[in-house]
Amino acid sequence: PAGLCGCVGLKPTFQRIPSDSFHSSSVYHLGPMTNNIHDAALAYAIMAGRTESGTDHHSRPLSWNKLPPVHLHGYMKSSSKSGTTATVLKGLRIGIFEDHINDADDNVVSATKNAIEYFKSQGAQIVSIDLPHLQEIHMAHGCTILTEMNDFMFHHKDNWEKLSPETKVSLSIGKSWSSSEFCAAQKIRRYAMHQIENLFRSKVDILLSPATSCCAPLFREDTLSHGESNLAQTSTLMRYMIHGNLTGIPAMVFPIGYDEETALPISLQIQAAHWREDLLFHVAKDSMQGILKRGVAKPTMYVDMLGADTR
Repeated sequence: PAGLCGCVGLKPTFQRIPSDSFHSSSVYHLGPMTNNIHDAALAYAIMAGRTESGTDHHSRPLSWNKLPPVHLHGYMKSSSKSGTTATVLKGLRIGIFEDHINDADDNVVSATKNAIEYFKSQGAQIVSIDLPHLQEIHMAHGCTILTEMNDFMFHHKDNWEKLSPETKVSLSIGKSWSSSEFCAAQKIRRYAMHQIENLFRSKVDILLSPATSCCAPLFREDTLSHGESNLAQTSTLMRYMIHGNLTGIPAMVFPIGYDEETALPISLQIQAAHWREDLLFHVAKDSMQGILKRGVAKPTMYVDMLGADTR
């Protein structure tokens, strides 16, 4: 949603911001969507942090006490300084899977490569990487999320008829998976997690890709009344977030350009190792401003929530 809407979105490490629901999928990530990087940092610090009394905002199992503390490593102090971008980015190892990046619309590919050139100009090191078996990983993600969604809906089976047709189709697909197929998907997840951990440990600091492979698609007129089941389009839109979703690593998206014909936003995604949200904030803080030189464009329908400017 953040990538298509041209705002900043943070997907923290899995369960960094825990859910109070017992019916939450193992690929669900709670995080803020904001107008800028700084607001995302403030929201993240509050949502994942502790109260003044030192207790968690959410009740967590005892094992969660062993997690790394929520931190931004000097982000707030550096956010008031200008001219620090080159220092943050100099020597930073940015991994790109070029064939994967090229599997997007031309306008998205062009904007992403412009962003890569910006990072190069700031002293970052661009590292070519490969993410093997993406198709199998995508299948494992689909099996996991749809099976878990169908399982959670068992507790609300009396409301089945109230669901929209496309939701019923998705849940029926989830119901079709067997337990052995679900277990096989988790084996693939284990492989993907081992793969991504090794990548961050030995080769790169962050991964860079488009947020989505295309701009926001046009809704047909009958979509609002009848819904739409377009799994191919959904898969296309989610192409660059599935690996990180399944492995639970943190990611951030922010706008880097606008389509020349439609003025729809084009966004970049950066991902880091588990618990390294602070690195994402540092990298994105001035990069967004440096790449998007004209600033964030106001949408056609805009409401200034803190002022009197209403359009």
